[in-house]
Amino acid sequence: MISIRVVFPFIFALQIFVAVGLTGAIAYVSHMREAQDTAKEILELIGNTIDDQLYRFLSQPIDLTQVYADGLRSQPDLRLDDLLEPRLVKRLSNGVWTQAQMTRWANLSIANPAGQNLRFDRREYGKKVVKVSDIRRGGTVEWRLLENYGKGGTPLEVQEAAYDPRTEAYYQEALAKGGLVISPIHFSPVLQGSAPVVTVAEPVYAADGRPRAVVSSDIYLAGISRYLQNLHLPNSSIAFLFDAEGHLIAASRGSSSGPTPGRLLLAAESTDPAIRSTAGYIGDRYGFLDVPDAESFKFVRGEQHNYVYTDHLLTDRQFAGLGLDWRLAVVIAEGDLIENLITGIHSAAWLSLGLLVLAIAVGLRTGAWMIRPILTLGKVAAALEKDELDARHLDIRQLERDTCRRNEFGELARIFLRMVQEVRARHDLLEAQLEQLRVNIDETDTQAKIRQIADSEFFADLKAKARRIRDERKRAAEPSARAFAEHEP
Repeated sequence: MISIRVVFPFIFALQIFVAVGLTGAIAYVSHMREAQDTAKEILELIGNTIDDQLYRFLSQPIDLTQVYADGLRSQPDLRLDDLLEPRLVKRLSNGVWTQAQMTRWANLSIANPAGQNLRFDRREYGKKVVKVSDIRRGGTVEWRLLENYGKGGTPLEVQEAAYDPRTEAYYQEALAKGGLVISPIHFSPVLQGSAPVVTVAEPVYAADGRPRAVVSSDIYLAGISRYLQNLHLPNSSIAFLFDAEGHLIAASRGSSSGPTPGRLLLAAESTDPAIRSTAGYIGDRYGFLDVPDAESFKFVRGEQHNYVYTDHLLTDRQFAGLGLDWRLAVVIAEGDLIENLITGIHSAAWLSLGLLVLAIAVGLRTGAWMIRPILTLGKVAAALEKDELDARHLDIRQLERDTCRRNEFGELARIFLRMVQEVRARHDLLEAQLEQLRVNIDETDTQAKIRQIADSEFFADLKAKARRIRDERKRAAEPSARAFAEHEP
C-alpha cells in the first residue's frame, strides 16, 4: 500500500508541474517563434535598406550618363569629330555634369565613331583627370590632369594599349539598342589592373540619325564592395552580391577578386567562410539562377545558427530590363541579430524553471501541511487502539493544536478529540467497574473459603478443643476468686 503522505504531495506537485511547466513551455516556444519572426523581419528590413542604399549608389552612373547624353542632345551643333581638342575638352568638362560634382567612384566617358575616347575620372589620383585615347594614333591611353590639359608636358601616366572604344561590347550594344544599356561584367582595359566593371552606356545621334557619340560610365565592382563595407552591419554579418552563375560580384567583407586575373571568383570558392557556406547552401537549395524574391531562411554552419535574406537586386527600379541580373544575400548570425531577445527568453525560461521548482517545493510543503492532520488522526487512533494514549502523548497534543484550525481539518480534529475523550472516559469507567468487580469477587471468594474451613471436621475439633481449654481455665480460676473474696475485709 502506498502511503498518502507520498501519493498526495506527489499528485499535488505533479499538477503544479504540469500547469506551470506547460505554461512555461508554451510561452518559451511562442516567444522563440516570435523572436524568429522578428529576426526575419529585421533581416528583411536590413536587406531592403541595403537594396535602397545600393540603388542610390548604382543609380549615380545611370543618372550621370543620361543627364550628360541629354546635354549633348541639347547641343546638336556641338561638333564631336575631334574629342581630344583642348577647347572642346574644357567645354565638355564644364558642361551639364562637371568633374567637381562626381563622387570618388564616378567617371564619365565619351567615345565617337572615329575611335577617340575622352574620359573624366578621379578615382586613381583623387584629382580631376582626363584619360584620352585615339585609335588612329595607336590607341595609347594618356592620363593628364584636367587643369593642365592642352598645355603640353609629360602625362601623368601612359598606358600602352591599342584601345578602340568601338570594339567594346557596351558601345556596340548601345548603338544596336539605340538607348540606355548596362553591359555584363567585363574587365576594362582603361582601368588600372584591368579591374572588373559594369558599363552604363547611351548613344547620342545627329539629326540625320548618324551616331555622334556614345556616353558611358563605369560601375566599379570594387567600389560596390567598398560601399558595402562602409555600411553599419551587425557584427559577424556579411552582405554580398552574386550573379545567376554564382560569381561573387561584391562583398562587405574580404575581396571579390579571384586568384586568376581577368576571372571573377565564385561565391562558393570565397576565402570568407560565411560567404562560402552560404553560397553553397543557396546553390544546393535553390540554384543561383532560381533564387526567390525576398526569401528569408535559417541554416546552421558548424555550431552557429545564421539567418539569410536573399532577393533579386533592383528588379523594380530603373535597372529593370537593363540586364543587371544580380542577387543580394545578407547573412547575420542569430546571436548578433536577436541576441537580446534570445537572452531575455532564456532568462525568462530560467526564471520560470526557478519558479517551477519553488512552486513544487511549496506544493510539497502545502501537501504535507494538508495531510498532517490526517496522519495525526491515524497515529492517535493507533495509540488509542493499543491503550498507549495519555494526556502527555505527543500526538494527542498535536491533535489538540489542530483543533485551533479554522477549517474542515480543525472541525475533524475537534470531533475526533471529543471522541477520544469519550472513549478514554468510557475506558476509565470500565476500569473502575472492573476493579470494583475484582474486589467483590475477592470478598466472595474469601467468605466461601472461610465457610469451607468452618464446616470442616478439623475446624470443629479445633473449636471444641478451644472451648474445653476456656472451660478449664475458667474452673481453675474460680477457687482463687473465692479465696480472695474470703480474705477481703
